Amino acid sequence: MRNSEQGTVIVEGARGSIGQSTVETVYDALKGDIITGKRRPGEFLRIDRISRAYGVGPTPLRETLQRLTAESLVIARGGRGFQVAPLTVAEFEDLNVARTAIEVAALQLSIEHGAEDWEGRVVAAGYILQKWDGQMLARVVDAVERWEAANAEFHAALLSGCPSVWLLRVRQGLASKCDRYRRVAVVSADAPYHEDVAREHGALQEAALQRDAGRACALLATHYQRTVDVFRSQVESGRIETGSDA
Repeated sequence: MRNSEQGTVIVEGARGSIGQSTVETVYDALKGDIITGKRRPGEFLRIDRISRAYGVGPTPLRETLQRLTAESLVIARGGRGFQVAPLTVAEFEDLNVARTAIEVAALQLSIEHGAEDWEGRVVAAGYILQKWDGQMLARVVDAVERWEAANAEFHAALLSGCPSVWLLRVRQGLASKCDRYRRVAVVSADAPYHEDVAREHGALQEAALQRDAGRACALLATHYQRTVDVFRSQVESGRIETGSDA
């Protein structure tokens, strides 16, 4: 069920017993709303209002907020409650350094160890992403969520041949934090950015399938840095709401 406020998900039946499943459900819902921007950067998360919005009591909600605070997605403000963490250029730059280092290592291993099924997944994901890259360039209404899903699958496919479970686990945590930044950058960016991104996706796929690890890793680093640069320029121009002054 959807609540009218912020379009958030109500956790069915959560007002009954407070179990781990309730905490996990509201955690997933609130984290998803923060990453997608439904909960805006800098927004205060008042326990009474958020409890009603997500259909849960204050105890599982507080546990959820503490977990999100540990992940730096929420800030504890003492007597003022909790607040969605603002977006900052410095944090995105730092996240990108870490993410790029992890993903370059994983991509190197993926290209070295990926078998035919890996190649097939990369080809299939690249084909779908090419379609949605085109839709984004055409500014098709409601294309963003479909593009986000296709983009996530393509990058996961590139790394799916990596045999290191820990590299992929760390990568996932960093990727979800970068999602907040990429989403606002993608929505506010102009056509040249989308053209570059589409071209880079094609080049990445080609380099990976040719087993050219050096070129693929360099392309990946450039690809991620482009979004950081666009985010910075959009913040400087006032086109992105960072929540820093909330």
